[in-house]
Amino acid sequence: MTAGSFATGERAKRITDEPQIIEVPEHPPVIELFSYLERIRGGREMPDRADIKPSEIARLLPNVIIAEAVDGGRDFRVRLFGTKLVELLGEERTSKLLSEFAEEGGAYSRENPEAVQRRWIYITQKAFFSRKPVFVKVPFAASGRLYLIGHCLCVPLTAGGSDPAQTIGAMFVTRAEDTPD
Repeated sequence: MTAGSFATGERAKRITDEPQIIEVPEHPPVIELFSYLERIRGGREMPDRADIKPSEIARLLPNVIIAEAVDGGRDFRVRLFGTKLVELLGEERTSKLLSEFAEEGGAYSRENPEAVQRRWIYITQKAFFSRKPVFVKVPFAASGRLYLIGHCLCVPLTAGGSDPAQTIGAMFVTRAEDTPD
């Protein structure tokens, strides 16, 4: 998008309702976190939660979410929900199930809770069950106009074994005019 060319009306609504899965990360902090996770993964299929050293990703932590699988991955309980995510989405979600998430958030959009829950669960399950990282662009709309783009990743984690048990994700936000179409 070029400066000032905000999407409006139905396009903004459609874009907001549909997660845009992308093949590779594009946003520098997403690339940085993914590179870190790849480094600690080593030769294993997935990184292990115990290998994450918060001090090595301290500047990214306000944007990070860690969720633990519940009921075989039907839902996920949030173990860490970064302070920037709380600010952006207008809700503290630590200790909540993804299926308990309320509408999003703050001044940026007003969606019904079911749509929010479906999107978070879909992305998290996609990473968890595929055993592979997922990269997403998530536009935010308010007043029928597109303002912000969330650049996200979700990566499955093991917890001492070889099967996924948790996910780690992050969202970093840019203004829509700073993000190319």
